[in-house]
Amino acid sequence: MLRKSLFPLLIAAVLVLVINPASAGGWSVATLDHLPDCVIAEEPTVIGFVVRQHGVTTLEGLSPMIIANQPDTGEKIEIMAEEDAPGHYAAELAFPTEGVWGWLINAFGPEQPMPSLTALPPDATCEEAKEPDTTESEASDTADILAAEGAALFVAKGCVVCHQHDDTALDAYASINAGPELTDYAGDPAFLCRWLHDPSALKADTYMPTLGLAGDEIEALIAFLTADMEPKAGEDGLTPGWCDALVDASADK
Repeated sequence: MLRKSLFPLLIAAVLVLVINPASAGGWSVATLDHLPDCVIAEEPTVIGFVVRQHGVTTLEGLSPMIIANQPDTGEKIEIMAEEDAPGHYAAELAFPTEGVWGWLINAFGPEQPMPSLTALPPDATCEEAKEPDTTESEASDTADILAAEGAALFVAKGCVVCHQHDDTALDAYASINAGPELTDYAGDPAFLCRWLHDPSALKADTYMPTLGLAGDEIEALIAFLTADMEPKAGEDGLTPGWCDALVDASADK
């Protein structure tokens, strides 16, 4: 089982970029459309995200900045994202060199760190990077890998802004805690699947927005949040696609 002590290693680069909360003007949550799974140096990667004031109301008319740095070389990138739909912003981010890059979004209130991205060499291809490793050790770690993806999504989707979780805590948001503490979450994965798919369907007056999460993203988040439960996510029939199947079955009733 992937223990909590391993998760901080996944997002350690994120914490370097945290600043103190803004003293005025409130706060917002930036939710990435997708966490890039393949980044190649010198090639543009589209970054899209929604900004919600206090995690609820979409904010229009902003000029968000995406700021990235390479701690080993000291390189820094700053690019402004443009609004392409109400409350939604997009930019093309190109890392000039390979390596691990930390980055954040400065939209409204405290800067919001994102999970670090590894830029592959310019001559690399995404197909090569995604070639599966079929060794026994890798196959046995499927649940752990899924939980690690969930830890990154917990940051990328903005969950970390409203929900305290000791494995992904960001100092800039430590005093907000607008939602329940999730460090020791022990709920039902099936309920969490339906909740993350459409919170308002289960609680009409909830402040939790519908984030438009894909089924595999929900499953990764559940694997992260339930990693210390027995049985852990990924076992006892929770095969890939189980959340979409559950949502579809509920809709047919």
